[in-house]
Amino acid sequence: MRNILAIFKKEFKIYFDTPVAYVIFGIFSLISGYFFLQIFSYFQRQSLQFLQYQAPQMLEHMNLNDMVMRPLFLNINVFFLLMIPVITMRLIADEKRLKTYELLMTTPVSTWQIVIGKYLASLSVILAMVLIVFIYPILLSFFGSEGGLSTGSIEWMPLITSGLGLFLAGAAFAALGIFASSLTESQIISAIVAFGLLLLFWVIGWASAGAEGVLKEVLRYLSILEHLDQFTKGLIEIKDVIYYFSVIFFGLFLTQQSVSSQRWR
Repeated sequence: MRNILAIFKKEFKIYFDTPVAYVIFGIFSLISGYFFLQIFSYFQRQSLQFLQYQAPQMLEHMNLNDMVMRPLFLNINVFFLLMIPVITMRLIADEKRLKTYELLMTTPVSTWQIVIGKYLASLSVILAMVLIVFIYPILLSFFGSEGGLSTGSIEWMPLITSGLGLFLAGAAFAALGIFASSLTESQIISAIVAFGLLLLFWVIGWASAGAEGVLKEVLRYLSILEHLDQFTKGLIEIKDVIYYFSVIFFGLFLTQQSVSSQRWR
């Protein structure tokens, strides 16, 4: 545990000693803020139109959770598809580029400790990004009712499950990203390979539209987006949790095997 903590501290420090974390947080805040403003503006326009045309029955079907926060979390997951390869691309590839990889391999630290320590550092950045998203429902809870809309209340339990789902999706992305980083010494190639892997898990669900029977269910189950959708509805199902943990273990296992094979080469 001490070795894992030491590696975690080292990698975490690198994120914040360089502009990487600040650039990621800045871009993420800018993009997520833009998404939030656009979605919330559309929600407000719809609400005002229903009030203007005296259709209060339509307002009963509108709420901030379903029409603002849920689309926001789903859109941010798309952004994770682009950002997480940037977060993970240097974790192992940079060690090779800087010629410190051989030194790391000769230390009395197991490959699992190396992989987990670096992986946890990437998770800390992802967790911070998820927490940034919760700024928006906090703002809505304070100021959402100022417009006089009856739909201005926030239900926090679906938001908590949405945040959990977003973090688990990010953790699964990071596990595949660190595997891509273990394959090369080029950060750019690492990011491209990671993006390709994540995109595959993203679009595989689309193929289910033309499939039938068992194949259709398998393709839907393999889709990362399919499982996040349940979390944004406020539902935590065992199959979704198992799916994310399976992808995480699969990615970390492949990374450990890749690092081990190079350690004894």
